[in-house]
Amino acid sequence: MTVTTSRVCSWIVALVAGLCLMVGGASQADAHAVLTGSTPARGAVTAEPPSRVTLVFTEEIAVTSDALRVLDPQGRRVDDAHPVAEGGNTYAVALRGELPHGTYTVAYQGVSADSHPIAGAFTFSVGAPSATAVAPSLGARDPDAGFVGRAYAAGRLGAYIGVILLVGAACLLLWCWPEGRENRLLRGALAAGWGTTVLCTLALLVLRSAYTGSGRVAEIADVAQLGDALRTKTGALLGVRLALLAGCAALWARRGTSWPAGRRPSGALLGRAALTAAGLAGTWAGAEHASAGLQPLVAVPVDAVHLLAAGAWVGGLFVLALLLLRRTDLPAGALARFSQVAFVSVCVLVVTGLYQTWRQVGSPSALLETRFGLLLAAKAAVVALLLSLGYLSRRLTRRIAQAAPEGPGTPVRRLRRGVAAEAALGLCVIVVAAVLTSTEPARSEASAAVAASRPEGPVSVEIPFDTGGPQGAGTAAVILDPGRAGPNGIHVTLTDPTDAPLDVPAVEVSLTSPSTRIGPLPVPVARVSEGHWTVAGFQVPMPGDWELTLTVRTSDIDQITVRRAVGLR
Repeated sequence: MTVTTSRVCSWIVALVAGLCLMVGGASQADAHAVLTGSTPARGAVTAEPPSRVTLVFTEEIAVTSDALRVLDPQGRRVDDAHPVAEGGNTYAVALRGELPHGTYTVAYQGVSADSHPIAGAFTFSVGAPSATAVAPSLGARDPDAGFVGRAYAAGRLGAYIGVILLVGAACLLLWCWPEGRENRLLRGALAAGWGTTVLCTLALLVLRSAYTGSGRVAEIADVAQLGDALRTKTGALLGVRLALLAGCAALWARRGTSWPAGRRPSGALLGRAALTAAGLAGTWAGAEHASAGLQPLVAVPVDAVHLLAAGAWVGGLFVLALLLLRRTDLPAGALARFSQVAFVSVCVLVVTGLYQTWRQVGSPSALLETRFGLLLAAKAAVVALLLSLGYLSRRLTRRIAQAAPEGPGTPVRRLRRGVAAEAALGLCVIVVAAVLTSTEPARSEASAAVAASRPEGPVSVEIPFDTGGPQGAGTAAVILDPGRAGPNGIHVTLTDPTDAPLDVPAVEVSLTSPSTRIGPLPVPVARVSEGHWTVAGFQVPMPGDWELTLTVRTSDIDQITVRRAVGLR
């Protein structure tokens, strides 16, 4: 069936419209740092008022004086407004004064390590529950709702499209079109990508404080807020991005983009372009999912390489589609070189994408049962279709390079239709990628679900043992309090078969997370009384399923090591 160019363009317009509707209607309220535990626990009723409130998240958050607030039943603030980080993604705030009985509200608000704002609230009671004047939705603002949230999402998508176009145009201009010809449209695409990236980055910087704060439009015009935004990690990276883009403009103005026909750009120019592109990609990777969670030192450069490979391939497709719409007699050598670039980019995308999938999803069930996993699967399906079209385009490129008998014009016209379809699918991939950056990673969501399914309170386990020597049999009662990620008191009590305390020369305890390969973490328990070993404030780095290893030595030659699975919130 013959498909005309106008029909292809109509398909692209319809697809873009559908994507805009999808982005506009998608709920992006999922936070990336998730509350997994607290002391007092959510909904708990304590006999005595606590001296402090502790919260544990799945990743680090940036806190201010208003990040953790505790309000009494009348809505008065009773914390000291000095929240502190205690390590292990744990944060605490002290309470002041004598607290009467009743229901208290804990509201939290901050920015997670991957730059997404989080907020929420819960209650606990002292003595007995009571009525409260505090609104149930306090602190639970959806950062992606309203004008500011939607404008920020649009700016984020626009910045992605801009940098993809910028990288693709630069790759075509500097590597695939070295003869110094056909530069006018390429220069226009390069300028369009540069301008879009600059404008969207400026918009993100101006909107940043309102996006992570109150969400009010009036906050956008506050100059002091702009300075505060630049002092955050994300704001600083946006500033670095603008500086690198300014450097690109200066290099362009000094060097230009033309060189004698038949000669390639200088190695110095290619080197500066590569370093600038790497720096630009780093400003995205350093502020998003790669900068938090597992292996950030590996994930950040991998994410930057992934973005550059996507730009070289998908951005190159955008520009090539524009070129092919203008004319069909493009240099066969340029098409062949882009085909090679696309092949290498796809290989890089596959390797880096598999690593990112393992890191952010973690298990097949999380891939199929979370919003992040389903979006990632949809992205993979679109990429697979894109690869199929790319294979057909690669065959046409070879025919053009070999001067097919039916004439160069016909294969190029077919290539034009194929590349237009590829560019449309590439836009789909970019939109899904932008939505993924504002969606809670599947691994984090799964960990939070596991933590939420476990009952609140200390975790205890009884472990029978027998070293085989005299008085070597007994039972070890191990208690982890409060049994969640963060600081825990760990108690080991040994009793003999008659339930009398059993004193032994040595007890060793460690914790290992098989799924994340963390550990073994030695637990430095110390003897405090006959048959009782304990340690206070031992940091459990993250929630999930852990393996507790207990070694009991009853004599110089009699010893046994036993293991038990424990689930921590």
